[in-house]
Amino acid sequence: MKLHSYDVRWLQRALKTLGLYTGAIDGIAGPKTQAAVIEFKRGQGLRARFYVGPITLERLAAAAEELAPRRFGPDTAPEPPWLVEIGKVMGLHEDRDNAALREWLASDGSTLGDPAVYPWCGDAAITALELALPGEPLPDGLESNPYWARNFAHFGIECGKVYGAVASFTRGKGGHVGFAVGYDPVRNRYLIRGGNQSDSVRDSWIAASRLLALRWPKAWPAAYQRPLPLLDASGAILSTNEA
Repeated sequence: MKLHSYDVRWLQRALKTLGLYTGAIDGIAGPKTQAAVIEFKRGQGLRARFYVGPITLERLAAAAEELAPRRFGPDTAPEPPWLVEIGKVMGLHEDRDNAALREWLASDGSTLGDPAVYPWCGDAAITALELALPGEPLPDGLESNPYWARNFAHFGIECGKVYGAVASFTRGKGGHVGFAVGYDPVRNRYLIRGGNQSDSVRDSWIAASRLLALRWPKAWPAAYQRPLPLLDASGAILSTNEA
């Protein structure tokens, strides 16, 4: 299975934390981003070229995490690692990419089952969280059933409208869960990155009237929280029944 191994915005934030990148956090791997990667790799004794593989990612994450508590701001806080993890499977569809999606959903050691058969938003959320933060304590309800989306309303600690918040919603008699990546204050809608959204791992707009809770992992510093980007959802399709 071919995976995207990093989010370019995270890469830029990490490089900015280290003082190597001076450009915008725009998710575009342009000349400034490439030059910063090359400079970082040169300092690490790695081949000085713009290729970001597992070794580069591991060293960059370690270096940025060490400095971030002393040198972070809204543009330099590290990318929440659970967003990096779910970013690896963005776009995978429960039918078209069934084998690859099932492999990822089972990679945390357990799975609900075939995503083409079962509602799998909770499976996607717990997989991303457990792979990214294996030491995160889970409340009893979530520990016993991590696939029931409403159980995520008790995950971690309460937080506000912050980037990467674990967002749980109502969905009929059930629920839905994903990660908040944007907010439209005019229309009161959240942009949610998660599974089982149009049968895929993707971003979808969900009305705030359905929100149950916004939560933050206990194992990831609250000091890394930053406000949700304010976005314009005009013209976007509003998700009303995630499937």
